[in-house]
Amino acid sequence: MEHTYASAGVDIHKAEAFVDRLKLSARRPGHDQLWRAAGGYASVVPLTETLAVALTTDGVGTKLLVASELDDYSTIGIDLVAMCVNDLICVGAQPLSFLDYYATPKLIDRHADAIIAGITQGCDQAGILLVGGETAELPDLYAQNHFDLAGFAMGTVSKNQLLTADNIAPGDAVIGIASSGIHSNGFSLARKVVPRGHWQQLLVPTKIYVKPMVQLLADATVGIKGAAHITGGGWRNLFRLNDNVGYSITDPLPQPEIFSILGEHVSTTELFTTFNMGMGLAVVAPETAVETIIKVFQQHGCIAQKVGCVSDRKGIMEVHADSDTAKSKVLTISKQLGK
Repeated sequence: MEHTYASAGVDIHKAEAFVDRLKLSARRPGHDQLWRAAGGYASVVPLTETLAVALTTDGVGTKLLVASELDDYSTIGIDLVAMCVNDLICVGAQPLSFLDYYATPKLIDRHADAIIAGITQGCDQAGILLVGGETAELPDLYAQNHFDLAGFAMGTVSKNQLLTADNIAPGDAVIGIASSGIHSNGFSLARKVVPRGHWQQLLVPTKIYVKPMVQLLADATVGIKGAAHITGGGWRNLFRLNDNVGYSITDPLPQPEIFSILGEHVSTTELFTTFNMGMGLAVVAPETAVETIIKVFQQHGCIAQKVGCVSDRKGIMEVHADSDTAKSKVLTISKQLGK
């Protein structure tokens, strides 16, 4: 049996169809006032003609089960913050504040303290404040040792820094920023194929990219056109930016060991359309900005390099995946799954 995200119980097709239905059912006249930002990573609500708030929410998914199994709750709070603030920067926003929701069958001080410590550490890494939240004890809803976390982040964005990705064009550079590992997506599959002896690698916290991105966005001369947080759907996240282009990835970033382990059980296509494969964030900018972007990320302790460019092959990504993980040297990924 081939190991896939679908066979692990996650139906991306159904999830994407639900989001489309949700957008239709929630649609109201007031939505016309929102500023349109690239990728749907956050909602942008204008306050004035030149300033808006950006809002987003996310969770950590079944990575929580790994934390519970290993009795290690020290990093998932960082993940929770990262999943939200990394989305905010993809619309050009500067994250400012965070709230959390922690639901558990029974409050255990040791677990709760470790989770909150992680959340505050994540907020410190992002340069934001934890301003509130909710803790709920729900013994009839959650099984023993099961719990859930959700995060909510807010930032501000000016009209001239809003990332719409409308001006992305063939020839633009794609700069990849290295991930710290699997981050917080694909765990329903990863938990089933990664041997238990390697699970500690699964808990490496998600990299937070806020400070270098905020610095770059503040410099109008850099001219960032778009940014994609590589989360659920893997490298297909780049297709969220602009419908009229494709991508050629010729020099992928080095991949942490965990992806080689996954590659022993999962097809190359599944790897690149479920996991981040070593690239946690992708930034699209003019070729003239590449050196500056790489330098700023490196100054903040991130590994960054030009990984490819925008192409004119609409909805098609060609990945030169010549690595130990990949089972083929060139992989073609379509915008539509299964195509």
